[in-house]
Amino acid sequence: MKRKGAACRPLSPCPRLRLCWGRTRARARVLGRIGAGGRLVAALVAFAAPAAQADALRIGVLDYQGSEHSIAHWQATGAALNAALPGHRFELVALDIHALDAALDANSLDFVITNPGNYAELEYRHHVSRIATAEGDMPVASTLVTTEPLESYDDLSGRRLAVVAPEAFGGFQVLWRELYDHDTRLPGRIEPLVTGYPMQAAAQAVLDGKADAAVLRACLLEELQAADPGHWAGLHAFATRDLPEVPCAVSSRVYPGWPFAKTRHTDAALSKQVAIALLAMEEGNLWTVPLDYQPVHDLLRALRIGPYARTGPVSLSEFVEDYRDWLIALGIALMFWALYSVRIESLVRRRTAALDAANAGLVREIAERERLEEEERLHRRELEHVARLSILGEMASSIAHELNQPLSAIANYAQGCSMRLKFGTFTPEDMDRASTEIAAQAERAATVIRRIRAFVKKRESLRDPVDLDDMLRETAVLYEATVHRAGVRTELLLAGDLPVVFADRVQLQQVVLNLVQNAVDAMAETPAEDKRLLIRSARQADALKGPGVCISVRDRGTGLSPAAMARFAEAFHTTKPEGIGLGLALSRSIVEAHGGWLRAETPADGHGLRVSLWLPAQEER
Repeated sequence: MKRKGAACRPLSPCPRLRLCWGRTRARARVLGRIGAGGRLVAALVAFAAPAAQADALRIGVLDYQGSEHSIAHWQATGAALNAALPGHRFELVALDIHALDAALDANSLDFVITNPGNYAELEYRHHVSRIATAEGDMPVASTLVTTEPLESYDDLSGRRLAVVAPEAFGGFQVLWRELYDHDTRLPGRIEPLVTGYPMQAAAQAVLDGKADAAVLRACLLEELQAADPGHWAGLHAFATRDLPEVPCAVSSRVYPGWPFAKTRHTDAALSKQVAIALLAMEEGNLWTVPLDYQPVHDLLRALRIGPYARTGPVSLSEFVEDYRDWLIALGIALMFWALYSVRIESLVRRRTAALDAANAGLVREIAERERLEEEERLHRRELEHVARLSILGEMASSIAHELNQPLSAIANYAQGCSMRLKFGTFTPEDMDRASTEIAAQAERAATVIRRIRAFVKKRESLRDPVDLDDMLRETAVLYEATVHRAGVRTELLLAGDLPVVFADRVQLQQVVLNLVQNAVDAMAETPAEDKRLLIRSARQADALKGPGVCISVRDRGTGLSPAAMARFAEAFHTTKPEGIGLGLALSRSIVEAHGGWLRAETPADGHGLRVSLWLPAQEER
């Protein structure tokens, strides 16, 4: 019953096989049944015809190394029973663990020869009863084999370990119990690799480099090397024990031999005759009375598998047993935590008193700082107000000229109306036209006055969504007279599709007016035909601050020297004989308070100066 092409598949490490054993066993059982395929179906079909030969008694033999090997190994037992009980015919049927379990479910077997671990589970599930134990057979133990220089259990840490199946007693469970007893954390650091039957597939996985070591049934390594020394010579056992009574290398303790058991439907008198025949055998397979299988039950209980697998709620005693070391560590930790808490509480009380005293001084310091910040804010507002008044002072004559034009027009219309009334030539139509013109000129003058009052009014900073193009158009009314009297031609290039910025409109107007006034002053000595001022708005992204809007003011004046450029917008630094050096400094602080920047540069043609004002385009802050 040799399974070919069985793929190696990883198995998650289960240190004590308590929580994940059921899932692992179920998965391996499904895979084993799929792998067995036709063999299991054929066995069940053969068992399904008991009427054909009434006296045929079937002995299920656990197959772990191929059906031919299993049948040949126990052939002497079958022959001895056929000779001792001529009225019956005994047949040996090689089955793997899953097929053996299925055959017992179908009541298709009369007797079973299996390993001690599988027997304990079959005894629990199918109520089989052992009537003899193999004597002088290969020892029931595990052997670790490898091609690498490994010496102890600890050398398996972090390595892949090939095993035939989780249900295999000598091929997995015996060695897993030894690893757990050696170091409870060691199984969790090993990666099991399930190869499937036959058992030599695990050894082959080591030779193929799929695993670092493998678990074999005791003496299987010696059998393989004797049968094909050229192929298996590279393997050697490690972590072995000195057991004189064992004829081969083993890496675990030795357990009772394989039992010969009857199924629950087998006749008791027949079972007695079979037991007598087995005990009478003197060659081939030797049998003795049933031995004590308590060591096997101790192993299954320690690993929580087979009849000792947990299927219900975990009791308190089981929980304490499982996590005793952790609970002791937790108790010690809690004790230290309690002592630490008492010490910390004492320190906290002392330091709280010190902090209360410090907080009183801190509260006074914060109050003093808030007072100074309020004074600074008020001083800044006063300074900005003075700067706006200073700008208007410089533009006073131009503003007066701007107001004089609508006032003169009003006076002229009024005098014309008076004269025509005296001569009697003033018609109602003339009165309506004159009144309309007088009202328009009055509104023109009022608009100028309102904007001047809004500009110079003392107020707190108030930020709202601002369209910079609209702001530039409104500001043009304030500087129009100034640039006109200075003979400067102004060109306003507006982008038209700018995103709004969240800003203080009056403060931005103050910055623009200051830049325009500086540009006009810089062109005082410039020839009349070159006095041009370009004000532009455009979208511009900053590499660090993201998208935004830029306003640039370009003049064709004297420009700035490299030394003056290095100190641009520095407080109390000015290039004007009568300047105080605060206008640009205040403008830069206003722009930076809005999250932007104010920079100056010499244009590419080398004439004049370009000052750029950048503000971020963003939501309301």
